[in-house]
Amino acid sequence: MNPFLIKSNYTSENLFNEIVKCTEIQVRQIAAGIEWTLGKDPGAVLIGGAAVAHYLKGGRPLTPDMDFMSRDIPRLKSLLEEEGTGFRSLRSGHAHSLGITVKKFNADYIDADEGLVSLNNLVLSTFQLTQFGGFAVKIINPELLAIMKLDLGRGKDIQDGFALLESGALDKTTYMKHLHTLRNDITDYTSLLGYSEMI
Repeated sequence: MNPFLIKSNYTSENLFNEIVKCTEIQVRQIAAGIEWTLGKDPGAVLIGGAAVAHYLKGGRPLTPDMDFMSRDIPRLKSLLEEEGTGFRSLRSGHAHSLGITVKKFNADYIDADEGLVSLNNLVLSTFQLTQFGGFAVKIINPELLAIMKLDLGRGKDIQDGFALLESGALDKTTYMKHLHTLRNDITDYTSLLGYSEMI
């Protein structure tokens, strides 16, 4: 049986429940993307929707694309080119690239040296380990994930951020510590500080 469809291969019951809703092709893409990433960039950290689904107990459908934070984008590009695997630049209303997207894996690799670098550095240095389909995957901690989502300020991200704050997965002291570290870089520090009351 596919290890991605075995409940005991997951730390998060909710993430497992969302994975089993995916199509066979989507599951294969996710598995291939995680295996490739762990082999080529062991320092990469899982962020985005899959991380949100991991921390919630329900109510957050999984979009079957994986998002990783990486400090090795130039190396990943070289490896993909050597393998003949296509990729394109990842842009979000910016003139410069935020990373790359790899259709084969339905995965985005966010460049840790772009955007809010202070936050990205914390993501890469304070990760947790989780079982994801039988793989030991580095995942963003829930406090930083909430801060990241709320700071992005887009509708779905804010919804995810509030869901995380109310999930019971966050530690208020850790949230405040990270927020204090990022106080000079966060767009709306005062609001994020006030949101701590939701934890």
